Amino acid sequence: MPEAPTSPPRPEPPPGAITLRLLGGFDVLVGGQRLRLGRKGQALLACLAISGRGGETRGRLAGLLWSESDDAHARAALRQALSEVKSALQSAGYGLLSAERDAIALPDASTDLRAVQDMLAFQQLHPLLRETPRLAASLLPGMEDVDPAFRVWLLGLRRALERQWSRALEAMMAQEAGDDAARTAIAAVLLRLDPTHEAACRCLMRAAHAAGDTASALRAYETLWDALAAEHDMEPSAQTQALVSAIKGGAADAAGWRAGVAQPVPAPPLAATQQPVRMVLLVPHFATSGVAEGHAHLVPGFRHELIACLARFREWVVMDAASPPPLTGLADSPGSRLALEATAMERAGRIGLTLALRDEASRLLLWSECVELSLEGWFDARRHVVSRIAVSLLGSISAARLAETAATPDVSLAAHDKWLRARAMINLFQPGNWQRAQTLYLEAAAEAPGFSPAHSALVEMDNASHIAFPGQRRARATELRAIARAEHAVALDGMDSRAQLALGWALAMAKRYERAASHMQQALRLNRHDPWTLISAALFHAFMGQHAAAGAMAGEALALCPAPPPAHWVYRSAIAFLGGDDAAAAEAAGRSAGVALPSRAWHAAALQHLGRGREAAAAAQGFLAAARAAWAAEEAPTDEAIGHWFMHLFPIAREADWTRLRDGVAGAGIPVAASRHHGW
Repeated sequence: MPEAPTSPPRPEPPPGAITLRLLGGFDVLVGGQRLRLGRKGQALLACLAISGRGGETRGRLAGLLWSESDDAHARAALRQALSEVKSALQSAGYGLLSAERDAIALPDASTDLRAVQDMLAFQQLHPLLRETPRLAASLLPGMEDVDPAFRVWLLGLRRALERQWSRALEAMMAQEAGDDAARTAIAAVLLRLDPTHEAACRCLMRAAHAAGDTASALRAYETLWDALAAEHDMEPSAQTQALVSAIKGGAADAAGWRAGVAQPVPAPPLAATQQPVRMVLLVPHFATSGVAEGHAHLVPGFRHELIACLARFREWVVMDAASPPPLTGLADSPGSRLALEATAMERAGRIGLTLALRDEASRLLLWSECVELSLEGWFDARRHVVSRIAVSLLGSISAARLAETAATPDVSLAAHDKWLRARAMINLFQPGNWQRAQTLYLEAAAEAPGFSPAHSALVEMDNASHIAFPGQRRARATELRAIARAEHAVALDGMDSRAQLALGWALAMAKRYERAASHMQQALRLNRHDPWTLISAALFHAFMGQHAAAGAMAGEALALCPAPPPAHWVYRSAIAFLGGDDAAAAEAAGRSAGVALPSRAWHAAALQHLGRGREAAAAAQGFLAAARAAWAAEEAPTDEAIGHWFMHLFPIAREADWTRLRDGVAGAGIPVAASRHHGW
């Protein structure tokens, strides 16, 4: 293994050179002179240094550091903080801070974080990795309380760094198959980064035993046991326990040395842009047999949560489908495509869920087990299934990563059941069910204040209530309530893509588009292979006028889910229309006309732009009639009132896109003359 180069005595930094320490503390030095800045200024410089030469947008920085203020006050606070930071830097001799109209950048800044990243890219170990326990967790210590949004971003970045560095170190261990000493050294660094990494611990145990130092091998095992127990209330895996038994009995031999670490697919250098090839885990719909109506919501609810948990692992791609589409970056070799099949049966009031994990190519059964599905054992069953799948596919897995995906939330069983029942109701999108679902969500959130999904579900309803009930107008109070609920959901679980998506839409509905974009990107980073996350983010990009990106995401979502539910076609219709593809918009709207009332108006607009005036008029009249029948406002459901309601349903950022929609529906016969862009 290439060793880290010996560091020569550090020369005095040239005048104007800027260096930031981000790991284990925070310092800014310009030409060797330490700067004193306030906490917001420190966080601002840290964001710019981490973002690299490309910098950050003003909207994203304002959203990260002043998330509890409205856009105007957040931007004003950013301008003031930026002025103070720029003045301090210039006084110390650094004048390269770039503050353009939108982008802000800190060029030529060196950081200890970048030094660690760069050396790992060349398969070298930075001294900080060798010497510092939990290095990733030491990023910007004490800055968690700068702002709620900054805290979520910081915690997510720490987790991402730990995963990234762990993968790089695992790949380095795999490449050092012929050098036992090098592998042992890397394993020690990996355990310092993550004391619960079982594969690294087994490597050290075997090395110590092979050297005749059985006491050190047992000591490493005891340390691992304590770390797992203290942090995650878990025991070492059967593989690790078998190894310690063999060592105690003198049965572990040198021949098993190289089997002590799971051999992962070597990861590409961290600087590479190509995505690593990953295995595909398919999760088709669970079959049911004789499950009573009162328990029917448990089976799809468990499957949905299982997918959400499994999707957080970066070792595989989880697909909500029975067969995978051809996608680049996904493995296509034996053992690379697996399916989690399940059948639920109810007997004597108990639901048994039989799960089987199979290799799609060979149909070889990798793991099978029956678990009892009940509210009382819900979280234990979920954690057990996730851990068994992870161990079956990876051979070993960091308990920290496992705990991140399968931890038991602080939620009562009754509250969790209400959330599951409401989810099943909301999918029907009927006013009566909508009201009942909202009541259940409110009760669940009140009974389990720490349960993030209940809060994000309420945000989804706030974001869509004016769409679900014809005639209802968007209210400023509802927008602010939705943002507050969404920020709370993200604070409870910033790694839940549902919470990030809900906050993104809540901000968009309030016309805070720049802040919304950062949370949409975070949702995509967390769960890029979820069709619903993709199609929802695609619609947001279409509303923002980013039509090429929206179209690409919509196509990707369709590839992931070849038989999408009707709601997907509602979104695809709007995406295609705003992107100028009226034929695709009309075709998609035709598939969803009976699902969501507004789709009929989009259909009419698309047909009008295609020159199919008679069909457009018929679609418009059908929309007006259906809206009158479902009208939920005190205002009389005149054609003008219906048209005005429709034109203010969606947060369309660009007036040109909004005008194209207005002209289409007006030409089809829906009166919209009184409507104005951003007129709510």
